[in-house]
Amino acid sequence: MSNRIPTYAQRRRHAMVSAWRGVDEGPIIDLPALSVADLVGKIVAQAGIADRMKLEEVLAAWRDIVGDFLFQHSRPDSIQRGVLMVRVLQPTVHHALAMERTRILKKLQTNLKSAGIKDVRLKHG
Repeated sequence: MSNRIPTYAQRRRHAMVSAWRGVDEGPIIDLPALSVADLVGKIVAQAGIADRMKLEEVLAAWRDIVGDFLFQHSRPDSIQRGVLMVRVLQPTVHHALAMERTRILKKLQTNLKSAGIKDVRLKHG
């Protein structure tokens, strides 16, 4: 609780809002102090960057999951509704990843539980 003193304009505005709402006039500046940790989750959800943060985790672990060769020719592109979209450069890489898809999915789910990946889809490009 701070010991701030409301200005004349704040008191007048508060009185008008209280009258409009039909409530008694209470303390004007009686807001709880919030820490940054309290706000980060809300801001991330409102900005829609939660999936991007999950994608960064996947990118960091991608080399260990698929190996060096497949890492050089593929990149996780996005996560949408729990589906990881992986961009591949060559049809042979697409085939290799398709054959290993269930193993890759299991490793992603065990290593990155917080990412919430349900499926892996491959696309050329």
